[in-house]
Amino acid sequence: MLFGDLAPLVRPLSRWLATAGWFCTLVGLGAGLIVAVGTGVSLSPSMQAIQTISLVATATAALLIGTAAASQPLSDRHDDPEPWYYPAAAAQVRSFLLGAIVLLLGLVGFATAGLFMPSGPSPQSIAFSQIFLLGSVSCGLTFLLLNKVLPIAERRTR
Repeated sequence: MLFGDLAPLVRPLSRWLATAGWFCTLVGLGAGLIVAVGTGVSLSPSMQAIQTISLVATATAALLIGTAAASQPLSDRHDDPEPWYYPAAAAQVRSFLLGAIVLLLGLVGFATAGLFMPSGPSPQSIAFSQIFLLGSVSCGLTFLLLNKVLPIAERRTR
């Protein structure tokens, strides 16, 4: 059972909400990268608009993926496949948790560096912090969603 094999186990409402959230994640990452790479010491009005789009996309992604995870019920114990069928999917689901933790460490690094700069946080450090926050939230909430559909027996092993 691989990541793609878990998709049919996600109920349609959760799947649509998560897909919309992942799309907002892409928009937020793209806009955040534009601000992070394309700004100087201050933000022009157009870059401020792009950063606002990125912030709105970040909040929307968190709301949509969080709602998808909250509305997804746990998998049914009676529909579990054979035990040898689990490990690949479980490893992929756990990788989202690891990704969330690593991205949180990146967020802490950029936020700390921005705080200790003599002139305060730069637009680039704020934008990179926002990118790491968005990635961490998306990975963590995706982990919560997929962990709910992962067959119960695998959640208890290793």
